[in-house]
Amino acid sequence: MPSLQDLRRPLLDLHKTLVDAERESYERGRGRMSDGEFLKALIDDPAFAWLGALTALIVRLEELEPADLPKEYIAEIRRLLKPDADGSAFQRKYGEWLQKRPEALVAHGAVIRVLQA
Repeated sequence: MPSLQDLRRPLLDLHKTLVDAERESYERGRGRMSDGEFLKALIDDPAFAWLGALTALIVRLEELEPADLPKEYIAEIRRLLKPDADGSAFQRKYGEWLQKRPEALVAHGAVIRVLQA
């Protein structure tokens, strides 16, 4: 069973990859933002709302004791990271970024490898 310690870095890397991709897309349409402006947009703008599911999951994982990952969390991560054009807002947008950004696909693979350990 994977440990929280093994999953933490790949999951954070995946989150950062998705946030960076969404920021680039957002700035293409609205112009360059300062880091402060970006943080406000990340929190308040609906364009970033889809990332909330992964962000919330990471926060919950950070609150766990650093031991084996509970099975229900493993199942939740697998469900969330399953691209689905008819699924949740996260699953739809996630699938789009996996197709558009090779680094997102690489980060996805790293998380899946840990989950299969």
